[in-house]
Amino acid sequence: MFHRCILISLCAVEFAFGGWFVDSWSVENPPTLEQSLNALLEVDCKKVESLKGITPKSRYKGKEAIRQCEIEQKFLKAIIEDDVQTYQEMMKKEQWSRYFLFYTTQAPRLEITPLMVSIVFDSYNVFELILAESSRVDLLTQDKPRFNINRMMADDYSSLGAFQLQDRIFDVNGVSALDLAAMYHRYGMFWEILKKGADYNNRKYPNSNGIVTFGDSHILELMLYFDEDFLRDFGGGNMLHFVARDGNMELLEYLIKDKHIPIDSLKAGETPLDAALNAKNFQKKPQVEIAKKLIELGAKPSEANERRLKKLLEKEQ
Repeated sequence: MFHRCILISLCAVEFAFGGWFVDSWSVENPPTLEQSLNALLEVDCKKVESLKGITPKSRYKGKEAIRQCEIEQKFLKAIIEDDVQTYQEMMKKEQWSRYFLFYTTQAPRLEITPLMVSIVFDSYNVFELILAESSRVDLLTQDKPRFNINRMMADDYSSLGAFQLQDRIFDVNGVSALDLAAMYHRYGMFWEILKKGADYNNRKYPNSNGIVTFGDSHILELMLYFDEDFLRDFGGGNMLHFVARDGNMELLEYLIKDKHIPIDSLKAGETPLDAALNAKNFQKKPQVEIAKKLIELGAKPSEANERRLKKLLEKEQ
């Protein structure tokens, strides 16, 4: 079975990814998930000297490494291109992987599942096949499914792990398939993953919740249709603070105007305006536009907030 073999380790001098991916990656300018995954398809498997998997023993060398690299590329390509026939053939041959992993010396090590790949590329037909063999997995699960629906994206270099989506930058760590479906606004996929039993309010990773970080009003309404208490339960009933901190303008306005969330509500002594300006988000940047919108909608700034906002606006000029 191929599920323990993951991509890709080259010799220390020659990098498989090269070009843009290696030279231009930074926490200020990370690749999109599409760019990262397409980079895997550009790897020259004939130059691969070894493949390193998820355990010390799952390592392949020489011709075996080249062959396994080619198999993994084929599996990934089938998902990206929504190629049902190739996907099903590879599953029958046990040439599948629980998650994709790649790293080089200069690029972060990223783990991402097949289900996540199908969401990123909107590969709906293969998505449904993967989801059919996905469910929750924990220590008490006896008949484990092929795919863990709650497995999270991760990066060994947690201080660097990031990806771009539109004009925003997000932490990869703690992001699940459901979070990605919310962030990419894949409404049908989001709903099907919810119904399949995915966790949607992981209290260990509230800062990575895709509904809050980059979901829109339609995603939130689907969530509330599934669980009407989500708005009250998430973050101790302080969703507006998380939205303000992360800069989700659409959801911010929706929560205030349509859901009538109090604009100056307190969370540990902080208002949403405080959360927008305290720069405690992933990029450590204050959300100036969010702060301006909150004041426009009626938030009452403290003297400290007024001074802070004035300095930030002066810097922008």
